[in-house]
Amino acid sequence: MTLSREEYREILKTAYQEGRKDALKEKREKISSKKSKTAIQQAGKEEAIKTTAKEQEENRQRFETIVARQDIELLRVESVFPFTIFTDTLIIDTTKISVSKKQLFATEYITTIPFKDLSDVNLQTYLFLGTITLKYMPQSASPGMNNPVTVKIPNLKRKDAVKAKNILKGALVAKAEEIDIAKLSPVEVEKALHQFGQSEGVI
Repeated sequence: MTLSREEYREILKTAYQEGRKDALKEKREKISSKKSKTAIQQAGKEEAIKTTAKEQEENRQRFETIVARQDIELLRVESVFPFTIFTDTLIIDTTKISVSKKQLFATEYITTIPFKDLSDVNLQTYLFLGTITLKYMPQSASPGMNNPVTVKIPNLKRKDAVKAKNILKGALVAKAEEIDIAKLSPVEVEKALHQFGQSEGVI
């Protein structure tokens, strides 16, 4: 079959137009796909920004709550003289434990233990006295390099030692159950921790 020059030109023209249409279609699809990817990426960025902002706000509010309440004491007890010549003081507030140990008349050592670092609490009673033993894991820049630190507060009044043990055991239970006691009021904290501690069994 022999095509005339006009027919040949017509076929080329038709093929060119079809090729042009296909190229334009492919270009539109690429542009559309690129816009979709850009939109998805933008949505992801916006969601990440919202999540970060929410976490920052929650941390800020939690920090403000802790700062506002950190000096609210739940319990303050002292060792009994003359069984301890230079008295030790145990202070428990809504976020931490402070142990003050006096040596001589002008020397005092203070240990501060956040509830989150507390790992164990033991109570030993004898007659009308009691000794609290605390174990905690101090924070370190080298994870896995820490060993538990032990602090003893001897010769407390028995009832004070039992109450301290209840509260501190309660803090351990709250920690194990991932209960954020920083969101509770001081009265709720003391009540909850005391009940948790009693459930652990107290002498």
